[in-house]
Amino acid sequence: MRTTVALMLSFYLVGCMADPSDPQTWIKKLGDPRDGKQAVTQLVRLKDPSAVPPLIDLYKKGKDPDVLKAIASFKDKRSVPVMIDSLDYSEDSFDNAATAANALGDTPDPSAVEPLIKALQKPLPIRTRANIVKLESMKSLVKIGDKRAVDALIKVVSTSADDQDFYLNQVAAESLGKLGDPKAVPALVRGLFMTGRGSDIFQPCRVSLLQIGTPSVQPLIDAMEHKNAALEADAKKYEFRPGVIEQKAALMLGDLRAKEAVPALLAELKKPKKGDNHTGALYALGMIADPSTTKDIVAVLTDAKQDWKVRVSAAEALNLDGDPAAFGPLLEMAKKGDVVKDKQKYPDVRIAAAMAYSRLGGAAEAAAFAPVAASEKAAKDVFDECAQRLSVAKKCKKDVACYAAALDDSVLAKQEKAAFMLARMGKPALPALTKKISSREPIVRMAVLFGVGKIADKTSSDTVHALEQQIDIDRTKPPIKPLVEEMRAVLAEITSR
Repeated sequence: MRTTVALMLSFYLVGCMADPSDPQTWIKKLGDPRDGKQAVTQLVRLKDPSAVPPLIDLYKKGKDPDVLKAIASFKDKRSVPVMIDSLDYSEDSFDNAATAANALGDTPDPSAVEPLIKALQKPLPIRTRANIVKLESMKSLVKIGDKRAVDALIKVVSTSADDQDFYLNQVAAESLGKLGDPKAVPALVRGLFMTGRGSDIFQPCRVSLLQIGTPSVQPLIDAMEHKNAALEADAKKYEFRPGVIEQKAALMLGDLRAKEAVPALLAELKKPKKGDNHTGALYALGMIADPSTTKDIVAVLTDAKQDWKVRVSAAEALNLDGDPAAFGPLLEMAKKGDVVKDKQKYPDVRIAAAMAYSRLGGAAEAAAFAPVAASEKAAKDVFDECAQRLSVAKKCKKDVACYAAALDDSVLAKQEKAAFMLARMGKPALPALTKKISSREPIVRMAVLFGVGKIADKTSSDTVHALEQQIDIDRTKPPIKPLVEEMRAVLAEITSR
């Protein structure tokens, strides 16, 4: 009797002393009605790869979503077949498919490409939570990086918001840029003009075209010249506002610094004004900064017969262009460029010219502008601010360190001026601009981003990291959404060089 009790006690003690840090302790409990859920949780905590096969066996028996999530947490290649098998879904049952689609991106395997494409192409109602499977499928296709996904993504980005959730278009556009296949360019150009339920996908298409880079240029020129049949059909069907195709295509060509587009852009300037076609062309010419075009931009600025808004755009284009040949015309327009309407004078063009002059000018221009600012009456505050900008150039001349210090001046106009001057001083100025990417002031941040976009390239690792970090910080702050979008565009621009 005493022997029997001793044996029973020894078995009891052995059971109590099972090691909770040993995965085998919990593997043995998988499927147990009482301890099974705890066993799954503990195996996920321990992260021992020996747990993957038994977890897969358990999942096959009951298709438990929690077990599938546990398997996914290991990011183990052995789970690929079961994840592929779990991609089948319906409008009413899609949780496992969403988990599987996400997990397949963490275990990149070419065998998952076709099943993920099939999941992406499944017909669904416009408004259904099951679209999460399509979203996760697109993200995983990008992680796998197989070009077989491109055609399927093109189909998604090209589908009207009348036929699918428009957020799918946005994610597809972003995905095509990350895959970087030039085949996607025509669809992305078309996407620049797509709208749905009060939103558009211009920015994701813009970023993706910048990521693809040079192959985007000729299709954009073709679009601007109305040679894109699909886009022309869209324009007719959806009644695009006049000039929007020319405007957006030109803006993209400017972002790409596409010198080969100069003849087409100059030709656009000579055509009749149609919406914002001239404004877009001027911006692009300023960004491309080909000195041969300065005279054409100046001609717009100084032409009193031109629309005053277009002349204002010409002034800013001359600042972007950075050609010292613009100093004389800009100063002259700052003095005498009043717009006359109904016998009344309006200083809008003079203000634009003075601002461009002050953003562009150096020490000599500071001296030339001083009497102009002193005699100004109609826009005295603006002209005084312009004089403040030029005072920075007078002080710093060509000293990078001096301009770097001015980036922290208490006067925003001086910070902005410093950023524009650094933008024209090449790689030695890049560290100072990079430090200021986090500026909370939109006027300063935009000038800094202009400089970064002008100087940096994919070898500028500190700048790339700073942009990525700031995008992550600011992306959930709607009031500065335009700054986030511009940072994404600049990041795409410099990393494609």
